[in-house]
Amino acid sequence: MQVARGESDEDALIHPSPWPDWFATQDSLTGVFLCNNATGENVKIEPPREWGRNWAWNITEDGSGIIMKRR
Repeated sequence: MQVARGESDEDALIHPSPWPDWFATQDSLTGVFLCNNATGENVKIEPPREWGRNWAWNITEDGSGIIMKRR
């Protein structure tokens, strides 16, 4: 499945990080926080509601953000 940066299809979403030095952590079953290592600032990314709990996430191949996929 090929998804262009910042675009989506029905089963995958790519969310680029707004910071160059960052990490991601899952917030229970509701989403993923992208966190700035330098300032502690963060942003929560949530999957579409229609996915329910049927999703997973990982870091993109180039390390620029995360990808969420419906399972």
